[in-house]
Amino acid sequence: MGELTGRVVGIWGLGKEGLSMARTAAAQGAARIIAVDDRQVTAPEIPGLTVHQGPDAPERLRDTDIVFVSPGVPWRHPVFAQMRADGPVVSNAADWFMAHHGARTVGITGTKGKSTTAAFLAHLLTGLGVPAVAAGNIGTPLSDLDPAGDQWVVAELSSQQCALLRTPPAVAVITNLFQDHLDFHGDITAYHEAKSHVFGATTRCLIATSGVVETLRGIGISDFPAVRELDPATVRTPAGDSVLSYAHNTVNAALAALAAEQVLGRPVTADEVDAAAASFDGLAHRLQTVRRTGGIRWIDDTLATTGEAVVAALTAMRPDEEIALIVGGMDRALDYRQLDTYLCSGRRRVTLIQGPTNGARIGVEFAAAHPDRTHLVESLQDAVRVAAALPAVDVVLLSPGAASYDIFRNYEEKAAVYCGYIDVVDTL
Repeated sequence: MGELTGRVVGIWGLGKEGLSMARTAAAQGAARIIAVDDRQVTAPEIPGLTVHQGPDAPERLRDTDIVFVSPGVPWRHPVFAQMRADGPVVSNAADWFMAHHGARTVGITGTKGKSTTAAFLAHLLTGLGVPAVAAGNIGTPLSDLDPAGDQWVVAELSSQQCALLRTPPAVAVITNLFQDHLDFHGDITAYHEAKSHVFGATTRCLIATSGVVETLRGIGISDFPAVRELDPATVRTPAGDSVLSYAHNTVNAALAALAAEQVLGRPVTADEVDAAAASFDGLAHRLQTVRRTGGIRWIDDTLATTGEAVVAALTAMRPDEEIALIVGGMDRALDYRQLDTYLCSGRRRVTLIQGPTNGARIGVEFAAAHPDRTHLVESLQDAVRVAAALPAVDVVLLSPGAASYDIFRNYEEKAAVYCGYIDVVDTL
């Protein structure tokens, strides 16, 4: 039936990817499927599946033949580390998919911009007559796909997914490399090294900015495939007023166009990029206007989970707008000095609302210099209430600069709660 027939399969984490791999293992005739999760989850009806919960549950995975690990499992977890050292085989949905379909996959990773780049590349290819689908970290688990022979898959890959890749995609894109996920990888070098697994000996081309290539060389990575380096200073802004005309998105559009050229085997024209940009709606949770109340535009930018992403969001706002910026989320020991410098520069008129859990660490110098324009609040509900009461505010921007897992299940839930509070803002 398949490679998992008769084998004992472990699943660590029953999120979307874990459930997908459990279904895959059952369909392939696995002898048993042992799933573990540190949360209380309802066991799905999958043949041969047993679910174990709690902090000691991962120990049950030692007696399996192969373990599929979800992205949220810490790289330095002692059981995870021991399995990587001496078995069983450790994999994930991305690694499994690439082993079967990597030859017709574009893998896209990076600290920020990978979701927009992946979505736009799939949109661009489809408009140029190439069947394409965006999947992976952007939505549909890769292991749920069974692409047709002429279809290309554009796979958005997190650093956690890249870390276990043994088969790289045919075309690789790295949008940028900043500081992120240090709680998972331990340090920035390990994080960047994990990202580099998106390319390898069978990758025909790596597409990246010159800064990314320089960063990788700086940590000793030099065994590159063919490289198309993009100089951000030379990037053309797509015509029109689509989301791709934002300064931080122009590079994403240019990277997508270079990747499309690798798929098509020919150059992509500026007119083709402009036409695709004009019909591209952008991503939910990335600078998405979700409500308008009176003269206020409420923006959901919950995908902005680093200081650099918040700077990009602020830069995208018009210089004449009065902005209430809501920050704060899961503390991952990130460096927010770049964001603080931008806030203190006065390039945008900002009132800073510092929410839980790490909001007080974001904009420290700005808060000290402008206490009258800084509000420390105890909840997202309070943040919305404070923002709505500010005089002459034009934009309320939820751009947290941190992940959502401290309080919320994910960024979608945080965004939904934010929208709910906006809807009843007059009663808060």
